[in-house]
Amino acid sequence: MFDKKDRGKFKYTFAHWCAYQMTALNLGIWKFKYLFHDFEKPWLMLLWRDYSRVQKWHRSHNAHHMEYEGPWDAEAMLIDWECSRHTKSASPMVARETYFYFINYKYKGTRWEERLKNEIYPVLETIFKEKA
Repeated sequence: MFDKKDRGKFKYTFAHWCAYQMTALNLGIWKFKYLFHDFEKPWLMLLWRDYSRVQKWHRSHNAHHMEYEGPWDAEAMLIDWECSRHTKSASPMVARETYFYFINYKYKGTRWEERLKNEIYPVLETIFKEKA
């Protein structure tokens, strides 16, 4: 498990990448494109040396984050939520718990609430149908 202070380090990035790959494999939904999950983050850290700047750029340029303005990659987003509990001490929830926390508390009444309900929930129900 890593704390927030560790997020900009390669060790954390690699551990998260491995957890992401294993989660996708265990769910039976792994795709070749997942090899490139968060690929740019260590390179941007080398260049910018500012994790908050890297994080902001990453979230606005990758469809597996809610800050992305284009169409979301719901499957990749859910894998990210599901695997985060293995590497982030601040993210102990599984994807289903994260989804319900977001729509009921964190993003209730925001621009993301309806998008979460319309774009993420159907995929959540498909991927985790046996885990409901």
